[in-house]
Amino acid sequence: MASVIRAKLGLLISLLDTTTGAAVEEKNVLFFADGAPIRPDSRGSGSFVLINTERKNFSLGVEVYGYEKECIDVRYEELDDRIPTCVVFLIPSEKNAKGVAVTSFFGNLPLIESLEAVDPSRVVCRLSDFTEKTRKMTVIKQAGKMLDMGYGEYALLQADGNSYEKIVVSETDAVSKLTLTDTLKMPYTVNVPIARVIFGRTAKNGDYMLRIRDDATNTVLLVRFVVKGKVYFQKIDPRDPENNKLDIKKAISGDIETQKGEEA
Repeated sequence: MASVIRAKLGLLISLLDTTTGAAVEEKNVLFFADGAPIRPDSRGSGSFVLINTERKNFSLGVEVYGYEKECIDVRYEELDDRIPTCVVFLIPSEKNAKGVAVTSFFGNLPLIESLEAVDPSRVVCRLSDFTEKTRKMTVIKQAGKMLDMGYGEYALLQADGNSYEKIVVSETDAVSKLTLTDTLKMPYTVNVPIARVIFGRTAKNGDYMLRIRDDATNTVLLVRFVVKGKVYFQKIDPRDPENNKLDIKKAISGDIETQKGEEA
């Protein structure tokens, strides 16, 4: 009788460049589970899998040539039980492996909890219609372009351009239909832009850093940061030393957003 070998997916790890949203194809990659080296199997396009490993929570460390080291907590109760997937957004190092120039802004803000931004000049698509009951969203593609959206977090900008609501895409038909994991909480209007989220980094001592590709087209970023559970937005020009520091007094308060029910 032929034997049957069963394999169970322990974890799917997806490595993405936070400045572009593209898969990280670099082969020089090291992984660590709670500090101990592990060797997930490569599946190409920045994807790696752990097979027949115990599904217990752990700290995942990732070191990729040309990128900053990253460490995130894997919490299985927050992942899909069928295909537990962990997306790791990597920040290019200043000496990027491919020689791509980057621009950083950084500083210190006590009690900062998270940092991210969108580039309003880089619109992925625009909102056409949203059905609250089914969480289905119809979008307007950029002229002459396919809908280039994968699963994950995006930003639905508000009409005034001063804030945005984070949305998580769980399904897409790559044409014009999206399914969100949750209904929209903030007011929205037709034709408002949807942009990709660029993730930054924060530390317990208040240090923060965010890095973007310096391709001479970047202008002012709309930055979203959280301090003591409260959401703030601030427009920042990464190239301008006089206007590239987070400042709660200058930031647009997140009171409206918080009252609408979005969790920080």
